[in-house]
Amino acid sequence: MNNNLKEKIYVSVETVMEDFDISKPKAYAIIHQLNEELKKQHPSAIVEAGKGNRYWYDEACLRQSTGRKEATYE
Repeated sequence: MNNNLKEKIYVSVETVMEDFDISKPKAYAIIHQLNEELKKQHPSAIVEAGKGNRYWYDEACLRQSTGRKEATYE
């Protein structure tokens, strides 16, 4: 897979660190938690250790910032 496409699909630990102003271990813990939630809700989803699904990450950030249980794009 080309690196540019991979960057669009996955969110890196550096992105999480920057977005939340947190340490690398905490960022990895957040990615791990998001991947666990993704696999729980979508068992056939493909996850990569140390990287988060960008769409799932964006949805989680939107839910957190708005207090919504389900995120929607308008």
